[in-house]
Order: sequence, then C-alpha cells, then structure tokens
Amino acid sequence: MFLSKMPEVQYAQMLITMARGRAEAARRDGRNEIGASAIEWAIISAIVVALAVLIGNAIQNVVESRSSEIDQGS
Repeated sequence: MFLSKMPEVQYAQMLITMARGRAEAARRDGRNEIGASAIEWAIISAIVVALAVLIGNAIQNVVESRSSEIDQGS
C-alpha cells in the first residue's frame, strides 16, 4: 500500500507500537492507571501528526499538478 511506504507514516506506526508495548508492560507490572493518560495523549498525537502529514502531502500533490497544468497552458 502507498501509505505504508511513507516515512512519516512508518514513524507514526512505530510510535503507536512503542506506546502499546509500554502500556502492556505497565499492565503486567500492576501499574495499570499510572501514566495511562500520557500514553493515550501520545497515541492521539501520533495519529493527528500522521493525518496532518497525509493531508499536507495530498494538498502539495494537487497544487503541484495544477501548477504543471498552468505551466503547460491547459
């Protein structure tokens, strides 16, 4: 899939995986509630950043294609 090859998306996926791993370790150690809010915010932030990058790339692609159409006189 195209999206999985983007380095920004791979970075966001890595952050989410790391946060999930830390949350699971905390649950196993009996620290279920400590830091749960911070982990939730980290996951939400990673998702928002990934979406912002995807939307930014889509806008950039549209602008570049329209620019080339204008340059060609279409």
